[in-house]
Order: sequence, then structure tokens, then C-alpha cells
Amino acid sequence: MLIWATMGFVACRVDEAPRSYYVDPIDLHLTYADFGVTRQFTYPLELTLTNNSEQFEYRLTSDLWGKVRLENLLPGEYAISVTGRLTAQEVAEITGDPDAAEWTLTGYLSQINLKLGMPNVIEGLALASSQSGTVIFKELYYAGSRTPSDGQYRNDGFYSIHNNSKFPAPLDDIYIGYMEHYGGFNQAPPLWPGEELGNYSHVYIKALWKILKNGESASLDPGETAVIAVMAAPHNKDAQYNLSSPVDLSSADYEAYVDDAENPYPDFPAKNMQMTYWPDYGYLWRISVFGRGMVLIKATADEVAGFEEVVLPPGFWAAGESEEYYYNLKVPNSFVIDAVDLIQNKTTSVTKLFPPSLDAGFATVEGIYLGKSVIRKVVSNEDGVEILQDTNNSTADFEVNDAPLSR
Repeated sequence: MLIWATMGFVACRVDEAPRSYYVDPIDLHLTYADFGVTRQFTYPLELTLTNNSEQFEYRLTSDLWGKVRLENLLPGEYAISVTGRLTAQEVAEITGDPDAAEWTLTGYLSQINLKLGMPNVIEGLALASSQSGTVIFKELYYAGSRTPSDGQYRNDGFYSIHNNSKFPAPLDDIYIGYMEHYGGFNQAPPLWPGEELGNYSHVYIKALWKILKNGESASLDPGETAVIAVMAAPHNKDAQYNLSSPVDLSSADYEAYVDDAENPYPDFPAKNMQMTYWPDYGYLWRISVFGRGMVLIKATADEVAGFEEVVLPPGFWAAGESEEYYYNLKVPNSFVIDAVDLIQNKTTSVTKLFPPSLDAGFATVEGIYLGKSVIRKVVSNEDGVEILQDTNNSTADFEVNDAPLSR
């Protein structure tokens, strides 16, 4: 039997709508290519269907064959996110590695238009596998805050990284960066040449920082977290910043400080990261308050030097922007150790940048200048080592934190 679960809908009419309001049922059979279709999964797959038109969600669970019936759905545009897992034994059977670890299965598909009285078919929802990362994002505060006079403030952004293992994790070759959307609000991003929209084989990095400067060495202990500040200022402790900010970043571990003689901002005590790539750099490294695709990359200096620099085709350029704004580093997905798709709200999922193998979902605080962050859920805490949820589906892994840096 299929196990069905639904979360609270925005409008009760979803439960009370006459059957004639629903699209015809759709049967899905979700498979993972390397696992085959002749045997059952050990665990069912979890699905989240987001109706972007009406702004509500359905949550469903497949059977052990990966089969699920979608019914009682109102028409509209949908996005589907899938999360599952393969046991270590199943992975060992696939790979031949007797010491294999458990894998996560993820899938994502957007812009699914379901219509009344039509033979709706959902195609292209493939499952991809990945392993849980060692160094991962823990918390991302990107959407800014309000000032005491109700102004807008976004210099207090930060990102924390976490060692999600029981062994020390070196930071020597780890970089943090982001992908630019380059598209309009609630519009799919432009397509890079040679890529398939929604299934990119590369990430296109607008700005990249090496967490440790060349020659430096450091690591995170098991369960340890480090905070990376846009500006490591005492934001809510000093009136020259923003007393209404939710954070004091004066004790941040690292700072994205631009080493430029003309930089008007102070260099705070936090360790400065090394700006590796940012062609049109400014003095503050701030992503959009609407969110962007954030990545952690692990690569040697020689590997980073070998990444190709590419420019978005001019047909996608906006009037008034310089050519430098459209230069990016083209980085193969194999170098990405964690990725979190940050979007403005659940109904703008068409703006997702990462393929399901990197992030099958998205995280959002559902607005701008709210003084809130997104933070990973805690799976366990044993002997002081906090293990966070990392299924490569940010919709499932993250929740909103009303008080950033509080946990």
C-alpha cells in the first residue's frame, strides 16, 4: 500500500474541492539507473510537490518499488523534489566496494504544468546519487535585516561551515563561492552553452574565495563550526552599523575582506580569506538578498588555475552592466563538496541553479530583510559531535532560523 501524507494547505478548499477540480491521477515509477527495476529499495522515496500557482505543498511517500500515484491534485504549475537512500550493502553491490557508505538519492523537476481534462504525463524525473559531505554549509544568512528606522541593511551576511564527520577535516583546499542567476524574477536562468537546463555538468562561479590564504593550514575538529562573515563587524552592538541586526559578527572566524588600498571598510580581526576569482569585484562580497546558488569547492591551487574562464553569451546581458560582470569560472561538478540553492520563496523554484545531483531542493527564508537565516537540521549529537542532516536536498535538510547564530 502507498503511504500518503499531506501537510497543511494554505487554503482549505484543496481538501473540499469537488473531484471535477482535480487533474486526472498520474502514476510515477521512480528508478535509479544503477540499481535497476527488478528489485525493491530498502526504503521508500519521499516526494514534495509544490504547486507554484496556488502556493501550497503535497508530501507523499512511494512504495518500495519507487511507485507512487499522484491524485487529488489541483491544476497549475508544479515542482517535484525527491529524496531517498541506498544502504551501504546496496551501494557495495553496485560498486563492488565492500567498505562502501550509504548513498543519498535525489531528484528534482520543475515547470510541470498539470491541466484539467488532459492526459498529463511527467517525464524526466531521474534519480541521482551522492554521498554526504564532510565539510558542509551549516547556516546561511543572506537576506539582510531592517534598521531601527525600517531601512534596508545587508552588510551583516554570513555563512557557517561544519565538519559533519567524526574525523578532523582540513580546510587547506576548500573554497566558497556562488553562482549568479542572470535572469529575471521567477524566470529560469539563461542557458550556458553546451549545458542542459536543470542538469548542468558544471557550476558557473561568479566569485570564489579560498578560505585559507596560500601557505596557511587549518582544520575543523569533528562537529566543529566556523563562521565566514561578509563583514566581521559588531553589527548589532554599534550604532554605525545596524542595532536592529540579529547578529554580532565580531567573533567570526573568517572574513571576505577585499585587500585593496581604496577599500573604505575596516579590516576586522577575523582572518581574511583569499579572493581567488571575482572579475568585477566590489569592496563587500554580498550576494543578492533574493538568494543565489552557494557552493563549497575542494581543489588544489593547480586545479583551480586550470578552471576555464567563460563569459555568458551577449544575448543574455542586461543593459548597463559591464562585460566583467558576465565572466565566470566553469567548474566541473566533481569539485563541488556541498551546494545549497537559495531562492526567494517556494514559488520561485524555476530559479534553481543546481542539478539534482548537487541539490535536489532549495532553501529559503521566504522573503527579504527579515533578519532570518536557513540552518541545517540536527540528526544526532553524540559525545559533543553534532551531526547535521545532509541528503543533498536542501528543502528537506534546512529550516528557517528566526535568530541567526543562536544555534
